[in-house]
Amino acid sequence: MVKLPRTTAIYTLCAFNLIACSTTQVALTYRPPPGAAAAPPAQSLMAVGRFSDDRGEPSNWLGAIRGGYGNPLKNLETNEPVSDLVSQAFAAGLKARGLAAGSSGGRYLLSGSIKKLDCNQVARREANAELEVIVSESDGGKQVFSNVYRASNVEGSVLSLATGVFASVESLRVLAEKTLQQVVDQALDDPALRSAVRTDPPAPTP
Repeated sequence: MVKLPRTTAIYTLCAFNLIACSTTQVALTYRPPPGAAAAPPAQSLMAVGRFSDDRGEPSNWLGAIRGGYGNPLKNLETNEPVSDLVSQAFAAGLKARGLAAGSSGGRYLLSGSIKKLDCNQVARREANAELEVIVSESDGGKQVFSNVYRASNVEGSVLSLATGVFASVESLRVLAEKTLQQVVDQALDDPALRSAVRTDPPAPTP
């Protein structure tokens, strides 16, 4: 058995780590569920404001596929800041439900805070999302609604061989996208949120 010098072994290990560790830019796209609950005519239209990223991570960080020691092997970063992708998801969700304000703006502004949005895989794939959603009046900024929505998903088997360098970045991305969509749907279909932005229809003219 040939024994490599200690320095050669260290250089070889470092080179392997550099090759094994990679970063992939990914997108998170919102797709409305079939039969998304349409808003009644008496519902006011909303515009989407800013979502602050309060995760304590870099703005584009999403997660990683990790080795057995927790070391990242394949990093996932979003192609746009996570806060922008969350705003875009809510805008698409409002549009699908007939709640989106036009260019002139709406009576209400939907904004909030990203407490958690991440995905990771050691053996099984995991994704988590936690968003605070705030609805305020466009004129004056009076808050009319606030709630926190959460979703978590776990997929795969601990006995799967598709782990480490063999794990799929796309499968983990899809799980993160699914988890974000669940939170957006929870919020926009929440009866309490719908009630907060409901307006009485105009009285009929005698």
